[in-house]
Amino acid sequence: MKVQRTHIRVAAAAASLILLAGCGSQAAADSNKTGPARSVTATATGSTTGVPDQLTAQVGISNEGSSAAAVLAENNAKTQSLLNELKIAGIDDKDVQTTSVDLGPRFNDKGRITGYQANNMLRVTLRNLSTAGTRLDALVKAGGNSARVQGISLGFTDDDALLSKARVDAIKRAKAQAKEMAEAAGAKLGKVRTIADVAGFNPIFEQSAGRLAAADSSVPISAGSEDLTVRVKVVFELTS
Repeated sequence: MKVQRTHIRVAAAAASLILLAGCGSQAAADSNKTGPARSVTATATGSTTGVPDQLTAQVGISNEGSSAAAVLAENNAKTQSLLNELKIAGIDDKDVQTTSVDLGPRFNDKGRITGYQANNMLRVTLRNLSTAGTRLDALVKAGGNSARVQGISLGFTDDDALLSKARVDAIKRAKAQAKEMAEAAGAKLGKVRTIADVAGFNPIFEQSAGRLAAADSSVPISAGSEDLTVRVKVVFELTS
């Protein structure tokens, strides 16, 4: 009787293994029928246009002289005059940043030192375009003949709403591209899998108009408009 029971147990175990193997084969077959989920990826750029409301200028002092110490002292004094003028104008400290300070010799054609030159540059953000020209004029007067304005850029105090519009535009364009590709491949566009800003792509601000020109009284500023663009990558499912 013991031998017979052993045979029964072995037979039952073998039957169980066959059943499990059959289930595995069926699952594999079902998986092969379904196949991996198909998708299409589209990368698109969206844009919107806004009117700038702030100005950032590179302003500083550049002077020369025969003595390094004297040149630096003069530069420090005139730079301080610029900073004082900014305080009088009510410009916030966070909107004024020193970007470069340097002092070095000047040479003639024979390589001999003929004097020294000092430069001190500030990045100044003016958040009211209606008074920005007057502010720049006052800074130049405070610095005298040593004052330098090396360029300006126009921008936005708060660009979140504009960037949101640009992203919506980018996603719409990505969907249109993906639909076009799907139909060309004989498929239909399904649900969105993922949406992401393209890595390494920062919002671009393109100044389409706007100018700055010198004048006797104050610097005239025209805000014009700027285009903001962003890029997104969207992955869509494909259906038959």
